[in-house]
Amino acid sequence: MNKLIKALDYFLARISVLLMSVLVFAVLLQVFMRYIIGSPVTFTEELSRFLLIWLGLLAAGYAYGQRMHLALDLLVLKLQGRRRAVLNMVIHTLIGLFALAVLVFGGIQLVYLTYVLDQYSPALDISMAVIYLALPISGIAIVIYAVDFVMQEFDRFKNPDVQDVSSESKDASTQSEDIHAA
Repeated sequence: MNKLIKALDYFLARISVLLMSVLVFAVLLQVFMRYIIGSPVTFTEELSRFLLIWLGLLAAGYAYGQRMHLALDLLVLKLQGRRRAVLNMVIHTLIGLFALAVLVFGGIQLVYLTYVLDQYSPALDISMAVIYLALPISGIAIVIYAVDFVMQEFDRFKNPDVQDVSSESKDASTQSEDIHAA
């Protein structure tokens, strides 16, 4: 499972950087063409919108996997040992089930529906199924991370005396190193 998580981290980090780079370039191109040249490019607005969708969903999966997502952890921090592990298992199970139901299954239905209805974007002439494919891909990533987190917490539940540093929130220096490594 560790190799899968590392590969997923690597993929999501790299693709997020690539999508962000292309997004910045598309927006800068649109601004340059519209205000400097005076002749706007027609496809950049739609391209940037679609890139933002993909970037937001994939980066959300990456942020969850790195434990950088927004969380209310008041109750978790008050608990110790097995109780904390059980609560974390419940939380990550619920997150995984939500991602599976809404992002994966709902996303697959949306992709299928737009594919069957043969919907295309007006400016880029791309199948909307490709755009909506970001939903199930992001959902699969979140489910994989959730399963890994539940397994880590289960190990902690079995042995509550051993503190697993990898399952705790990373400190700022570690997060900074991870971001720069990506």
